[in-house]
Amino acid sequence: MNPRSVARFFVLVIATILSICGPALGQEAVVTGPSVNIRSGPGTSHSVVARVKKGDRFSILNVKGNWVQIDIDEATFEEIRLQEANENPGPLPEETWIFRGLIQFVGKPPDFEERQIEFQNWALDAIPVTFIEFKSDWQIWVRLPPEKYASTAKVRQIAREMAREYKKQTGFMERKVVIKVLKGSRVYATASD
Repeated sequence: MNPRSVARFFVLVIATILSICGPALGQEAVVTGPSVNIRSGPGTSHSVVARVKKGDRFSILNVKGNWVQIDIDEATFEEIRLQEANENPGPLPEETWIFRGLIQFVGKPPDFEERQIEFQNWALDAIPVTFIEFKSDWQIWVRLPPEKYASTAKVRQIAREMAREYKKQTGFMERKVVIKVLKGSRVYATASD
């Protein structure tokens, strides 16, 4: 078996074990600002539909750039929506978005392990890495083919690209993702995003 086939076999074994162990906790947004606007779309051009306060928690549905789509149920919306004088704010909009800089991410997406496997497959094919190990949710160790070690700057660029792609594919936003590139048994370069 070639190294990629072996790696994919182990990925499938890990996925099976993780699915037997049960789903991960859902990822949530915890409001960190004192009074934060909820908008009907991802951007300040969208109307404000509610205000939330520091400490409020909501499930995350989507991340688009600097905006996070959160799940607000009808009852919660009734409690927090804006009450304009002589104006009915109307029903809960289809989408509710909050600015990313005013929340803290907590937990992981429900399908996080599957997303890690997709990232691992991407890294094996796109970079391609010859070795990948998740030391934690935010720290990944990799080895590259010999020809990829042309310069430390190039290796750091590859590692930074991997960190960005990991966040994009997995939705992991709790902290910086660190990629450590090994050469032999020592760390050759490190980059984060």
